[in-house]
Amino acid sequence: MIYLDSGATSIYKPREVWAAAKEAAALGNPGRGGHRASVAAAKELYAARETLARHFGSGLPEGVCFFYNATTALNVVVKSVVRPGGKILVSDMEHNALRRPALSLTKKGARMLTFRGYGKNEEILSSFEKQLAQKPDLAAFLHHSNICPQTLPVKELCALAKKAGTLTLVDCAQSAGHEKIDMEDWGADALVLPSHKGLMGLQGAGALICSERMKTALERADTIFEGGSGIRSFEGGMPEFLPERLEWGTPALPAIASLRAGVSYIEKLGYERIGHKLARLPDKARKGIEGVPGLSLAGMEGEVSRFGPLLIVCRHQSGAELCRKLDERGVCLREGFHCAPGAHISIGTGDVGGVRVSFSVFNTMKEIDGFLRALKECV
Repeated sequence: MIYLDSGATSIYKPREVWAAAKEAAALGNPGRGGHRASVAAAKELYAARETLARHFGSGLPEGVCFFYNATTALNVVVKSVVRPGGKILVSDMEHNALRRPALSLTKKGARMLTFRGYGKNEEILSSFEKQLAQKPDLAAFLHHSNICPQTLPVKELCALAKKAGTLTLVDCAQSAGHEKIDMEDWGADALVLPSHKGLMGLQGAGALICSERMKTALERADTIFEGGSGIRSFEGGMPEFLPERLEWGTPALPAIASLRAGVSYIEKLGYERIGHKLARLPDKARKGIEGVPGLSLAGMEGEVSRFGPLLIVCRHQSGAELCRKLDERGVCLREGFHCAPGAHISIGTGDVGGVRVSFSVFNTMKEIDGFLRALKECV
C-alpha cells in the first residue's frame, strides 16, 4: 500500500508512540484519587503539558489544555471568547473545524468577518488589516491550508492583531510536526493542534496551547461545557483556572501520551531532517503530476509551503473515479472538498473539488515513483 493521505491521519507511527499509549492505558485516572495508579497518570498528563509547552514555545504548561480533537479545542475558544454581539475574523481558506463554529456564532448575534487567505502575503495582510478596523474580538486562522500548499504569514498577522488589541488563534493542524513552530516568536495568543497528523500520535487527542493573555481571557469567560474536574466537587461550576476549567471528564490519556511520544520522536529526528525529507517528496510528486496530460494542480499561485499537500484536478474523469482506480492499485488518496468549501471557492475548484496528495516523513521517494506510475495508468 502507498498511503498518501497523511493530511487526514498519519497511519505511520514510530514504535515509541505505540509503547507510550500502551503504558498509559495501564494507568489510573489522573486527578481522581491519591493512589499510585492515579498519581502516575497525573504525572504523565502533566509531563505532556510540559512537553508541548516547551516544544511550541509557550513556557506555560498550565495553559496547555487537552480535548478529544483539535475541532473541540477550536469550538471551545471561539465560543468562549466571542460572545453574542461580538465579532470573529477568519480567513476564506478555513476548514469546517473553524468555519462552522464561526458561522454558528452568527445565529446568536455575533458577526463573522472574512479576510483573504489565498494569494501573496501582501494581499493577505492588506485584507486582514482592513477587517481589523472593525475591532474583532478574535482573529482565528490556519497556518497551512489542508487542500493545497498555501501558507499564511502568521507572524505578521499576529503582529497586526496585537496592535489592534485582537486576540489570535492559529490552527496548526496541517503544520504541527512538519516545521518548527514558536508561539512566542509568532506572538500568537493560542495554538490548536491534533495528535494524529504530523505529530504522529493516536486519534483521540487535541491540544490548545495558550499565552498568558488567552489564558486570562478563557478563565474570565463563561464555560461551554461542565463536568467532573477531580477537584472542588461541591462547587456548582468549573474551577476558575486553566487547565481544569476547560477539561471536563476523564481525559483520553493513552492518546495524550502518544502525542507526547510523537513530539519527543520529532525532537529526536530534528526539523532540519524532517523539512529536507518533506520538501523532496511533494517536489517530485508535483513534477510528475504536471507531466501527465489531462491533469493540473490547483492552488499553486499563492504563498506555497514546501511541505503542503497537492490538489489534483482531472479534466477527463471525476476525482472519485480516479481515486477508485488508484485504490485498486494500492494507492490511497482523498478526493472531494476536504471539509473546506470556502477554500475550494477561493482557489477556483468550488465546482469540482480535487484529489489531494498529502505526505508523511515516513513516505519514500520509491513510493512517489509508484504513485506516479499508477496515476499515469489511471489517466
